[in-house]
Amino acid sequence: MGGDPFRIARTSWRPGDTREVEAWRIDQQVGVEYDSYRRVYLADGREWTIAGQIAKADGKKYYILECVG
Repeated sequence: MGGDPFRIARTSWRPGDTREVEAWRIDQQVGVEYDSYRRVYLADGREWTIAGQIAKADGKKYYILECVG
């Protein structure tokens, strides 16, 4: 475990963009912070909300994060 939770070549994000992140990284706040007042996750200088979740064939659960600001 550990490392960058967002190992993605993309460096710029705009509101409406989405990305998949392993659920344990969000649950344990690895590489992200949660702002409970605004109910957003902070990562890569942007604000994100959980837009959904998926389970992949390998049994891992992923959250779909949506950039909101």
